[in-house]
Amino acid sequence: MAARLAVGDVVMYKPTRTIFAVSSGSWTGNPANKTRPCVVVSYNSDATSPILAPLCGARYTTVGWTRRNEMIADWWHPVRFANTSLPIPPDGAAVQRQPITLTHNPSVMRPSSLSVFKPSYIWAGDAGEIVSKYVAQYLTPVNNYLSLDAQQLAELVKWWNYWFVYHRPPP
Repeated sequence: MAARLAVGDVVMYKPTRTIFAVSSGSWTGNPANKTRPCVVVSYNSDATSPILAPLCGARYTTVGWTRRNEMIADWWHPVRFANTSLPIPPDGAAVQRQPITLTHNPSVMRPSSLSVFKPSYIWAGDAGEIVSKYVAQYLTPVNNYLSLDAQQLAELVKWWNYWFVYHRPPP
């Protein structure tokens, strides 16, 4: 059994919530068919199951990196990858906000399970997806290669609380 995941760890996981697919601009509207980076943002009330916020890549077009056409911008927050030269994708939310910073440790080798970085967004519509403790035991952090620190997590939580009041996603 894997060690307990820490809040701020990034793991590879295939999200199952339909709202992630629909609001990210997925052309099928179906949950992910592949694993993607997800941040451990919290634990459920009995502290046995992690809650994950997935990342969603921006789309490259002739004008550069953009949001997907049908993306609900309020619920997907732009990400800045610290220690990289990647551009921050455009926001487009109803209110002005700074990107959430994920820290990349360039001295750690990229895990084979993690694809090369591209401009991305992190789920900010609510607290994310609860993953059962049975599934969680098979999730492993990406070797300290990428993480979310406590200050940035607090910023993300601030946006969950904001959207809960002003533009709440369905369960």
